[in-house]
Amino acid sequence: MEFKQIYINHMKNPIGFDFDSLFISCELSAKNYPEDLEKKMTIFCQGRIIYLTEWQTANDLSFKPIFKLTRKTRYEVLVELRSNDKFYSQKAFFETGLMNSFQQSKWIGSEDTSVHGINLCKQITIPKIKQARLYITGLGLYEAYIDGKKVGDEYLAPGFTDYNYYIQIATHDVSNLLNEPGIHTLQISLGDGWYKGKLGIQTHGGKANQYGNVLMANAELDYMDDSGIKHILGTDSTWQIETSHIPHSGIYYGEDFDETLSTKDLSTKEFKQPTKHLKDRLSLPIKEHEIFEAKRIDTIDHDIVLDFGQNMSGWVTFENTLPKGTKVELQYGEIIQKGNLYRDNLRSARASFTYVSDGTKHLIRPHFTYFGFRYVKLIGFPEDIDLKLFHARALYSDMEEIGQIKTDNTAVNQLFSNIKWGQKSNFLDIPTDCPQRDERLGWTGDAAIFSKTASYNMDTYQFNKKFAFDIAVEQSFRNGEVPLYVPNVDGKDGGKAVWGDVATIIPWVSYLRSHDSTILRQNFGAMMSWVDWIHDYAKSTKNEFLWLDSDQLGDWLALDTEDIMHLKGKTPDELIASTYYYQSVKIVAQTALILHSKREHEYYKLLAEKIKEAFITEFYTAGGRLITDTQTALALCLKLGLYPQDFHEEIVKKLVGRIEKDQNHLTTGFVGTPDLLPALSENGQNDLAVQIFLNDDYPSWLYEVRLGATTIWERWNSIQPDGNINKNGMNSLNHYSAGAVMQWVYEYLLGIKQGEQLIIQPQITPKFKIMSGKTKLNTGELKVQWRLADHQGSRVEVILDIPFDNPAQVILPRTQNWIDNGMKHQNGDILQSGHHEISYEPKINFINTFNVHTALNKFMNNQEITNNLKELVPFWGFLELPGNIDHFKDYSILQLSQEMKGIGFTPLNDEQLARIDRYFRTYAKEQIEKEDELK
Repeated sequence: MEFKQIYINHMKNPIGFDFDSLFISCELSAKNYPEDLEKKMTIFCQGRIIYLTEWQTANDLSFKPIFKLTRKTRYEVLVELRSNDKFYSQKAFFETGLMNSFQQSKWIGSEDTSVHGINLCKQITIPKIKQARLYITGLGLYEAYIDGKKVGDEYLAPGFTDYNYYIQIATHDVSNLLNEPGIHTLQISLGDGWYKGKLGIQTHGGKANQYGNVLMANAELDYMDDSGIKHILGTDSTWQIETSHIPHSGIYYGEDFDETLSTKDLSTKEFKQPTKHLKDRLSLPIKEHEIFEAKRIDTIDHDIVLDFGQNMSGWVTFENTLPKGTKVELQYGEIIQKGNLYRDNLRSARASFTYVSDGTKHLIRPHFTYFGFRYVKLIGFPEDIDLKLFHARALYSDMEEIGQIKTDNTAVNQLFSNIKWGQKSNFLDIPTDCPQRDERLGWTGDAAIFSKTASYNMDTYQFNKKFAFDIAVEQSFRNGEVPLYVPNVDGKDGGKAVWGDVATIIPWVSYLRSHDSTILRQNFGAMMSWVDWIHDYAKSTKNEFLWLDSDQLGDWLALDTEDIMHLKGKTPDELIASTYYYQSVKIVAQTALILHSKREHEYYKLLAEKIKEAFITEFYTAGGRLITDTQTALALCLKLGLYPQDFHEEIVKKLVGRIEKDQNHLTTGFVGTPDLLPALSENGQNDLAVQIFLNDDYPSWLYEVRLGATTIWERWNSIQPDGNINKNGMNSLNHYSAGAVMQWVYEYLLGIKQGEQLIIQPQITPKFKIMSGKTKLNTGELKVQWRLADHQGSRVEVILDIPFDNPAQVILPRTQNWIDNGMKHQNGDILQSGHHEISYEPKINFINTFNVHTALNKFMNNQEITNNLKELVPFWGFLELPGNIDHFKDYSILQLSQEMKGIGFTPLNDEQLARIDRYFRTYAKEQIEKEDELK
């Protein structure tokens, strides 16, 4: 057994975070885990034991120590494990920051509101030191330097918050930058950022000074000299201020960086605290991650366009070899159109970086902005410039990548990469909608529906904790209502279903994935205030148990739209709103149960029951028919169990029929897309779900892949089949919301389902020969792999690595029993943590075959198949009339069965449909046998 890691509040050795509570957890790895494992934790401070547990049975690998923390203090954590005579141990540490206040420093800056870039400078003389810390924050964005060397490896600090309510303080260990005694220069550079630069969507191109109009910073340098004496140097009026070499920067604007610019001294002013609260950081640091080399594309204007092969958020760096005074520009964009860089979809965002060279060789990069891009156009560079000088660097919050899925289908693997890059590109301190145009806001609906997928791909606990706090801040100003984006910036709109339900969904998902209830406890009040806000609103309408008569965004960008603006689908707004009302109330009731809040649990449980009762009365006829048959409505009702008793099968058939009418393609938007495939797979229609997933024509996920996408698009047709970009004014090629389909792959195709009992239930399909994946649970990595061991699909092999304290019920398809490591098991048995190699022979072979959902064009030219279908399909003779087969080629047998009623044919019954499917399986098996004979 390997003791791999200790996590402090889901982070590795965190420094300067807001430790309002402690959750210490451990990660193990082993082929087999001991059954008698015991655990013990010791916490030290300056060599003294300040917290100690006794040896205890390791029912889990977490600790929740409670003791009083001291500011500016490092705590060492030792966790020991033992089993029989074997001992294991691991160490970690965490360090507190200022614990929410500076004590010996002032806010300083320039009161010149016309200045967009300044440097705060101070020369200090220090003796030989033992250690040093810099505690710092700023408005807008800041970077700190000591003797010209950047402090830390994070960017765009202090992150994006409601600066009027709170600002985050970062803690940096700067001992290595001050290890030589003598004179040192401290510098804090500031640019507008989210605080002062143009931002928001109420005003075209954004509005300046959303939170303030002057740049300022606050910092304390703490160091301990060689004799053990502590010293504090803080920002104050003795610091000098000058204009910087960055005269203009902005999130939408980009940046101008002129190293030949003469600086100008400014007067230093001390300011009152510009915010209600100062907090030790919640934000994970934004860091550079993957680095990409450039490929050259020549354009019609003789400028150079670089292709980095991946759409991303970040910037391009280059080694400066330009003569002094040379001005160059880098323009960023997502796509090439007609041989040139297309940037119209950026709208008013300038999104470029200009640089004036000082003639010296060094690395050039932006400082106070970021870009969404795959391509960069070089303007003013020599045509023979060395492309090896240029690199694209991806910027995103420093989350550990914990999930991966791989199949034998390269297009599907590319889709998974696209989904991850959509997440990386938009998880930049807040979950933004897109990283390139004049928006980049924390749209709550996108975050809500993608949160589960995000948590499988990366460890999002701390990221979610910060965003949940931001949501609660905004709710505190609005009596529980949630705005459309957070931080709210300039928006007044809010209180909309799905978007507002982020207040319950984000904490709930974080709990389900981590088993750490801290985030529920911290957000329980905000979660209740959201559903209470809905309930209060509902009381003002005709039914307090439904969300009616309210302006909604509905199924945003759905394809079954009847909206004149083509922005939302035809699923009734009130149906969507009421389903999410029900879901959020249920989440709050379950949260109350977990937190032992009995009265709240009973209240919200009863409210959920009332909502369900009212929903069925309102949205179903007396005969049990749902008032609409959209894919989104039917999927939502199936997901949440919102249908009359005994009408489950009817709803499933209705959904299948609706999809058949849509030629087995999705028509869903933001709301329906995450639930469509789960609704099918959960209700015996996994083959249809897989078929929709694997479509590669419009509209589908693989259509995007086929047209060269490296991230997820905002619209299903963001790029037209001819390669031309959709000229709609709202068109991003890097939106992550539709990537929520990856949750379905994790939970149904791989079969990972977390709850009170971990269940591994892969929906094995012959559309893939092999599928493997992994993600982290609370104690370690869970790995799942299944493969069809022969081309006849007659043998299945499943490999599982189950982490400690996560016994899993294993349910495998088309069998009643299976062999694990030589031992026979009944299907549904529980396997203990460790490595398992399972095999079985399915009752029905997994053969890739056609079925009643398959479009005729897939097999209509196969004479053998069509001859046999004449005996099985009563209307086949009609299809063979001149011109008919071509006319109906995109339809399936099941769909045509329903449509042929109009010309006198009786729809195929279940037995007839089953007989057709059996024929297709027999045909496929015979083909495999013939191939074997030829070999």
